[in-house]
Amino acid sequence: MLDAFKSLVLNYSYEPLQFCTARHAITMIFGGRAEGLDSAGYLVRTPSTSFELPTVIRVLKMVRRNRKKGLAFSKKNILRRDNYTCQYCGISTHPLTVDHVVPKSRGGKTNWTNIVVACKTCNLKKGDRTPLEVDMTLVRLPRKPDYQFIPFIVPSGPDSHVEIWQKYLPNKILAKSAAF
Repeated sequence: MLDAFKSLVLNYSYEPLQFCTARHAITMIFGGRAEGLDSAGYLVRTPSTSFELPTVIRVLKMVRRNRKKGLAFSKKNILRRDNYTCQYCGISTHPLTVDHVVPKSRGGKTNWTNIVVACKTCNLKKGDRTPLEVDMTLVRLPRKPDYQFIPFIVPSGPDSHVEIWQKYLPNKILAKSAAF
């Protein structure tokens, strides 16, 4: 249950940073790295206590973003760039991994232009070969994103969560999420 619910993470300055699982939000609160700001009334019970599931948390130290360096290369940003969709079969409902288009064993680099999202089935089918050798084509060629930040997408959740998030998110973010 805790992994199904999302919590909005705000910077120390109340700027929206990202969404995380409720489990991670609880870990941050009990670890002293964040404070709970809002809750929708869902309770989590342990043998000795019960507490409300946080819907919005705020980190207690300012998270600085280096906006000049552009988008960081990470698995999360690769998944976002490829819209959480396998770049070989185009399906987004299967478990996803990342894949080197040119395998590392053949000199393939770990960078924006050689890493794509692949479902486990396609990744196993391709194996340690190039897509041409297995007769697989890419939906879209990998490239470094030319935008600074990936759009902030509001996840689906209970209506009570979405209503609370609206209080903390700028209208431009809400408008972009409504378009999806």
